[in-house]
Parts: sequence; C-alpha cells; structure tokens
Amino acid sequence: FFYPLAGLFVFFLNKPAQHFPYRTLVPFLVWYFLGMQTLGAYFLAAWLGGSLGVACFHLQHHCNSPYRVPDDSSRTHLDAAIAGSTRIPLAWPLSVFSFGIEYHHIHHFDIRVPGYRLERCDAEGEAAGLWTRVNTVDWVRAIKSLCHSQFDGSSKASDAGGTPRFSSFWPYSALGLQDD
Repeated sequence: FFYPLAGLFVFFLNKPAQHFPYRTLVPFLVWYFLGMQTLGAYFLAAWLGGSLGVACFHLQHHCNSPYRVPDDSSRTHLDAAIAGSTRIPLAWPLSVFSFGIEYHHIHHFDIRVPGYRLERCDAEGEAAGLWTRVNTVDWVRAIKSLCHSQFDGSSKASDAGGTPRFSSFWPYSALGLQDD
C-alpha cells in the first residue's frame, strides 16, 4: 500500500508552493488541447511514474546488508558507494526507460559519470572484476526488499549486537517477503 500512496504524494502533494504552476498549468493545457480522457491518462501516468520512482529509490538504498562502519574514520568513499547502494540488472526492454538507474553504485561513487555512459562503465568494471563486492539485486530479492519497512540494529556497526539489517513487518515476513 505504501508505493501507490507515495506516488500520489510525490507527484501531487509534495512541495505545493514550488510545484503549483507545473501541477496546474500542464494539466490545464492537456485538458484544453487534448480533452478530458487524455487528462485522465496524464494523471494516471504521473501517479504510476511516481509510484515506480519511489519503489526504485527504495531498492537502490534498502536491500540487505546495509553498509555500516564503527566510526566515521573507517568510512571510505569507495566502500560507501560499492556496499551502500545497489546494482539491479535490468533486461533490455526495461533498461531503455531506466536511464541507468540500475547502476546506482556507480552514481554513488562518481556522480559525474553521465547516464548514457553508465552501462559502458558497468561493463568495463565487471570485466576488470571491480564489482565483486557490489550489492547486486535480482528480481526475487527485489520483490522481497520492496517490503522492507524498518531497520533492525544500530546505525553504527560498533553498536550492533548482530549484523544490522532491514526487515519487514509481520504480515510480509510471515509470507516470506523479507530479504535475509
């Protein structure tokens, strides 16, 4: 239930003062020039896009095991990028629309790599063996990780009794929808 509500919030409710012109002028122009049916399709596409965008953002940052270090002095930029974000291999039809979102580990390492070069950068890194520690997420793990809603453990590795991890609420974990 979270992602449909999040999509509603992201595209229709968040930052009303900043987004008011976009949220009123564009729908008005769509309605005026293309009609009510197209306006309905526009709102449906915006809501669906918002929901999928929030789900993708969640997958990029909330798959087990989370990256934790004992203190700030042991944190490295490379480790945070490689172990703190995900790599989500997408099949060709989906990758056309993702603009490199599946290579989030590269984005966290260096934001200057343009989106159109992420696939090539990932392939070259794979060939060089750079991605052995990357948190790669397959489809089964992605579906389970979408149900993660809470964090078990401390935000610092030194405080954690065990390995910190993301977990799901009871109904989801009882159905096996938790990435262990």
